[in-house]
Amino acid sequence: MTNVHIQDSQTATPSYNFDNLLYTTANSDDERKRIDLIREEYPVKISPYLERLIKRSPYVAKQFIPTAEEYETVGTATPFEEGKHATGVYGLERVYRDRVLMTPHFDCPAYCRFCYKKSRVLRGQKGMSKANIDQAMEYIANDPEIRGVLITGGDPMMDLDKLFYLLDAVSKVDSVHEIRIGSRSFLANPTLFTDALAKRLSSYNRVDFNNAENSQSLAFNVHFNHPDELTPEVLHACNAMISNGIMLRNQAVLLKGINDDLETMTRLFKLLLRNRIIPYYMNHCMPVVGGDHLRPSVAKGQEILRHLHTESSSAIPNYVYAPQGGKVHVGADTEFEYKYRDGKRYIVVKMLYKTEEFQRITKEPLPPHHKTSDDGYIVAEYLDGSD
Repeated sequence: MTNVHIQDSQTATPSYNFDNLLYTTANSDDERKRIDLIREEYPVKISPYLERLIKRSPYVAKQFIPTAEEYETVGTATPFEEGKHATGVYGLERVYRDRVLMTPHFDCPAYCRFCYKKSRVLRGQKGMSKANIDQAMEYIANDPEIRGVLITGGDPMMDLDKLFYLLDAVSKVDSVHEIRIGSRSFLANPTLFTDALAKRLSSYNRVDFNNAENSQSLAFNVHFNHPDELTPEVLHACNAMISNGIMLRNQAVLLKGINDDLETMTRLFKLLLRNRIIPYYMNHCMPVVGGDHLRPSVAKGQEILRHLHTESSSAIPNYVYAPQGGKVHVGADTEFEYKYRDGKRYIVVKMLYKTEEFQRITKEPLPPHHKTSDDGYIVAEYLDGSD
């Protein structure tokens, strides 16, 4: 049986096993056995800070503690991996024309049970080497269409030496003007984010007052799903970045039984705004293996979005779901076309991306259950959740 490792973001040394905490969701010996099988395939990892927060908040616990429900699933281990091999450089992915994704470090300080990279992050896969980063810079510099670089993971904050090597390199590429770091370490290890770290990171924000086209920004994509996550320690971490001129944009994931109601999501976005964090995305939970019980319908998310449109406009995030061909934005008045296959409901959608461009960038055929419309756009089927 795989042990649960309680780690902070600066060490890989395991602490001790929290079996009592992990089996709190089990109501029978059979459910305990199912959790053991889940842990063998998709391990559990919780940071010391999260372990304390989990004991106080069932909404946080549900994001990190496995349940027997995770055992039976129609999800896939790779719900959104197109573009993984598009560049020929390890750790550098591309699906869109104007931005690329880099994964310098594949591990995380804690494992979200709904993570769409479950098959990679939870497998101890090696990160990018500095030679890989150099190759990535050459690829990026040779394509002036690329203006943005998203540094994600895993969690890039777990290897600061490599992160700063990457930032030093990418900040020298003239055509790159927008650098984003995706991290959930603000929640998993908030004490990492000191004023000294913020000051160093803020040096990559460069404003050219004489020519705005030449300015370069560094921002964080943070990840908070519930008001319980905005603790004093977390807000101190966020404030250290913001006070040093680093923008924080929140990417929440819509999760059944955690935040898929008007009161919770409205309160979350209001609290983010009051603490100078931009509500950026409300992502529909992807159809990842073991995540079925956490996936509401896209229509449920639209109900929340409609309500948010009656609030201050600054509290309205982009609501998106992601077939394998790219993101789809949902509006308050979006109408859905459904298709049923093998007892499951799919949303059929004509996307904004053309097949020709997708295949040119990814160098792959369209994913399964995707086709091309008469005018050349991708038509995708997306597995819907249930309420």
